[in-house]
Amino acid sequence: MMLKRFIEFNKNKQNLFILFNGDSILYDNPTKSFLFNPESLYLDSRYKDYRIGIAVKDDVYIYAIQLKEIGIKNISNSEIDQIDLRFMLPQLNSNEFQLVSRAKQLLHWYTSNRYCSYCGSINIFEEKEEALVCNCNSVFKYPTISPCIITLVTNDTKILLARNKLFPQGMFSALAGFIETGESAEEALIREVKEEVNLDIENIRYYSSQSWPFPSQLMLGYFCECKDGSPEPDGEEIEEAAWFDIKDLPNTPPDTSIAGKLIKSYIEDHSQPL
Repeated sequence: MMLKRFIEFNKNKQNLFILFNGDSILYDNPTKSFLFNPESLYLDSRYKDYRIGIAVKDDVYIYAIQLKEIGIKNISNSEIDQIDLRFMLPQLNSNEFQLVSRAKQLLHWYTSNRYCSYCGSINIFEEKEEALVCNCNSVFKYPTISPCIITLVTNDTKILLARNKLFPQGMFSALAGFIETGESAEEALIREVKEEVNLDIENIRYYSSQSWPFPSQLMLGYFCECKDGSPEPDGEEIEEAAWFDIKDLPNTPPDTSIAGKLIKSYIEDHSQPL
């Protein structure tokens, strides 16, 4: 799959649409897919202002469309479900995850930068740079990504898990936060753990990264160690936090998320063979 940004509709090739209504993705029950053939839809003509090309695969051009501003009622298909993207992502394989995540992020970039912040004119899409630009300043506006750290704090066969106030009741995960201007990822990790649960950590080890489209983040995953201390939730972001034995965990994120991967990897590395 070739990742590209484009806005012109390719009339001579096959095209597929990924459709969003806010943070919900549309799912076609008959085909069991989030990819729609545009010929099977009747879209309001205004959708062209909320469409961005995101990739080309096997000569098929893939577009993302945000319907929030024009309304879902303009789609004439009664067998379409709207699924919150946070619930859809855990069900996807790695290739699908990348495609859907990219679609959501590029839509956010394209629709939120429709107008020039200097003069208020409509930005123009420049094909060569695959970026938005206004004639008043010729400054290209590329998609922006907010880097974040997410870390699993460990102590032998125990891991620290926390529940953010926004999580469903009973759901626990690893600690995470945005990297501040001027910080390294490791400095952000130390600060976030201290701020959120008042613990000092050591032995930081990078694991992997993952794109996260809420709205446009790059999660940098780490392990770190804390030899002693009880977590003290800050009461603002973190409502609960506790040490859990890897053999007795609460409800945690699925393995498709980087939080789930961190937890699964640590358990596999620290479980005793039978």
